[in-house]
Amino acid sequence: MLPRLKQKFLQWKWLHLLVIGLLAVLLLWQTALLTWSKELKNLEEQATNELLLHVTALRGKLQKYDYLAELLTTKEDLSLYLKPDTDQDKLQQLNLTLDTYRAIADVSDIYLMNAQGTTLAASNWWRVDSFVNQNFSFRPYFQEAMQGEQGRFYGLGTSSGARGYYFSFPVHYQDEVQGVLVVKIEIHAIEEPWRDPSGELLVTDPDGVIFISSRPEWRLSTLERLSTAELERINESLRYAGRILKPLPVQEKEPVSAEAQRLSIRMSDDLPKDYLMLSQEMPEAGWQAHIIKRLDPVRKQVLQITLLTGFALVILAFTAFYLLQRRRVLQKQEAWKEEAHRALQEAHDELENRVAARTADLSSSNRRLLEEIQQRQQTETALRSTQRELVQTAKLAVLGQLSASINHELNQPLAALRSYAENARTFLARNRPETADSNLEQILELTERMAEISAQLKMFSRKSGEQLVPVSVQAACDYALRLYRNQLEQQQVEIEMDFPDQEVFVLADMVRLEQLLVNLLSNALHAIKVSDRKKIRLGVTYQKETGQDWVKIQVWDTGPGIAPDQFEEIFDPFVTSKEPGQGLGLGLSISNRIAQDLNGKLIAGNHLHFRELHEPAETAPVSGAVFSLYLPASYPETPQDNPGETHV
Repeated sequence: MLPRLKQKFLQWKWLHLLVIGLLAVLLLWQTALLTWSKELKNLEEQATNELLLHVTALRGKLQKYDYLAELLTTKEDLSLYLKPDTDQDKLQQLNLTLDTYRAIADVSDIYLMNAQGTTLAASNWWRVDSFVNQNFSFRPYFQEAMQGEQGRFYGLGTSSGARGYYFSFPVHYQDEVQGVLVVKIEIHAIEEPWRDPSGELLVTDPDGVIFISSRPEWRLSTLERLSTAELERINESLRYAGRILKPLPVQEKEPVSAEAQRLSIRMSDDLPKDYLMLSQEMPEAGWQAHIIKRLDPVRKQVLQITLLTGFALVILAFTAFYLLQRRRVLQKQEAWKEEAHRALQEAHDELENRVAARTADLSSSNRRLLEEIQQRQQTETALRSTQRELVQTAKLAVLGQLSASINHELNQPLAALRSYAENARTFLARNRPETADSNLEQILELTERMAEISAQLKMFSRKSGEQLVPVSVQAACDYALRLYRNQLEQQQVEIEMDFPDQEVFVLADMVRLEQLLVNLLSNALHAIKVSDRKKIRLGVTYQKETGQDWVKIQVWDTGPGIAPDQFEEIFDPFVTSKEPGQGLGLGLSISNRIAQDLNGKLIAGNHLHFRELHEPAETAPVSGAVFSLYLPASYPETPQDNPGETHV
């Protein structure tokens, strides 16, 4: 009994699997059909829109030249050239005129024919295949124009063999048609923007001959196989200059909708390819436009959606199988769940005790860590405050070094003020106000000069800001030089400026940049005290490094240079080569820190006759030190509004 039940169960199981498999195949089949229908409809809508755009553009091209022949007949009295006694000089002049009109209108050819169809003048008179003296009376456009109507015609040129579209208009004289003016445009100019890798564009005449095509090998082929009578009629019209008109290699054709057809076309030696073709009439030109789109993207999309659906079904099947297996496992686990629950509860209680103890330890460690972080933050805040105060102290130290020069700068105007004031009192006592007024003007000029000196010192001693803005390098250098102007004059120091013609900007803080330049200039002045040649050079250049634009500011001097053993510690605090009492050794350390705060760097080196020495330990005698400051370049749109230049 048991084997029979087991066998029956297996039969029902395989039957269920078979039904599920058939349903899956049916679902995939319906998915493929629905996707094919939807994608084919989308492709048809896309092709319809593209065809409408191309037909509109083609109509625009033809309408552009529709009235050109009529316009030229009204502009020029062409009947004068149709008289039998017209000499060749006049006709040659007309040739040149027609060639000028051709170039202006951007057409292929313009030519004038008499009543017998013989060309009297043409824009291509100078070419070997010129239309001059050729007879085109057999062309329909000539016959229509001779009947007083505007003519249109398309076909191959009998002389050039090129495809062209012809516009003709009658030339009247005393209300009679005496000749015809023809404007020809070439078709290949229309085909140039039609390149589309996903499809082809065709234009056919009423006989189905492909006159325009984005695929060159399809031109002058037919969509359908023509009968012998139709081919003879087309050859007799000379529309296509006797060319052999072969049908396209269409293997299959079936309707897809009311407007679209599916074509199977064999491309040379390749396998047939499926296309979707839509058509639209162009009655004004006597043409029919077609667009042929490849069906490969539709098939590809159907395949992708079908595979995706199949993959989803496989995932669903594996998920169902997994759930069934999981259910069986859960049923087996229920047997020993109660026994395991007791052991698990004991382990859980023990674990909670351990977690509680560990949590207490972690809480204590966390409190200590928070206290340490708070202490570090306080220390960092104090360090920053100390650093700012140190920078400010260095500024005041520089002001102290400049005190003698400042006293000299102020004492001279003060002495002059006293002398001019006493003279003014004397001139007023003598009733000479004009002379007294002149002395008072001198007093005003001297007070302005003293105010300028004090303003420079006040600006130098001000505290810097935190925000980096575009700053003029020339302005910062000029300020530093003005601060040392008296000392430079006393020591007879030669200053050389090597700046670009245009103003250079860096992303920095004006106050800190001035402080840095003042420190470098102070070191240079101290270095050249013992030199015979006292010269300082300031140079600014652009430099690109690691994909970023930098500005290199260099301060050169003619001092003894930097000793090789001092390069490693030159930017350390309290390291100085000055005599005791001449400095604390903080200038270069503060300058290096300022350069880092401005996202730049400061490099020390030596030079030989203002040529950089790349090896600091070079044994050759040096002729001075050079400090190179690298800062990020800035390109403000309105440098005149730069806040960093307000003090200049």
